[in-house]
Amino acid sequence: MDAIRYFSRTGNTKKMAEMIGEQLNLSAKPISEPIKYPLDTLYLGGAIHMASLDKELKQFAASLDAQQIGQVVMFGTSGGIMSIKKGLKKALTENKVKVSSQGLFLHGFAPGKANFSEKQQGEIKNFTAALKG
Repeated sequence: MDAIRYFSRTGNTKKMAEMIGEQLNLSAKPISEPIKYPLDTLYLGGAIHMASLDKELKQFAASLDAQQIGQVVMFGTSGGIMSIKKGLKKALTENKVKVSSQGLFLHGFAPGKANFSEKQQGEIKNFTAALKG
């Protein structure tokens, strides 16, 4: 079984999670929604806020049961060039959760706009197609 969880302050990461979910036939849910273990893959998304990983997402990563998750595939959004990749990977690996080498991090979003360009929509489709194999 697979699941999608995200943390989104402005709606951009939520929209990305929903787009990924549409492609993978999964329902995207916020991190406040409990996970039903075991999971083969957890798709986990967030964004950069105030130049760092959100405390809530970091706490969620630390709470995961590493024995019940095959891998985590990370995704995220940001307004600038920064990404949550490094911070989230660190939080997950400190909790001994396996992190997939596949991930997608999109940039250039204004808070609350969730306007995905055609290029970004294509990147999401290519990303999910690669995940499906």
